[in-house]
Amino acid sequence: MLKVGLLGAGRIAGVHATAITSHPQSELSAVSDFYPEAAEKLAAQYGAVARSTDEIIADPEIEAVLIATSTDTHSDLMEAATRAGKAVLCEKPVDLSLERARLPKCGRCYGPPCDDRVQPPL
Repeated sequence: MLKVGLLGAGRIAGVHATAITSHPQSELSAVSDFYPEAAEKLAAQYGAVARSTDEIIADPEIEAVLIATSTDTHSDLMEAATRAGKAVLCEKPVDLSLERARLPKCGRCYGPPCDDRVQPPL
C-alpha cells in the first residue's frame, strides 16, 4: 500500500484525493494546507488526517506526496520532498520561473530516474 500525503486542500486537491483513494494500492494518509480548516475538512472527507506540510514531508511512513499548492510553492516543496526520499507528483506548472523549473543537476530528478549529465530541453 502506497501511503500518500496531499499538500494543498483547494479545489483541485479534491480531484487528486478521489484519484488517490480510488486506487486499491494507495492510501491518502494526510492532508495539509495553508488554511488548517481546509485540510481538516478534506482529510475527514477521505479518511485521512490533517497535518502540517513539514510533518508530512518528515514522516517516513508517507512514501509519496502530491503537491497541489499554489504555484509559487511548488519548487521548494518538490525539493524538500525529494530530499526526504519521497516520490513526488506535482500539479502544473512546476514554477513561475523557467530557470527555477529546470531539473536539478544533482542526479536527483523530480521525474523518473534520469542521467544527470543530460538535461531535457525546456
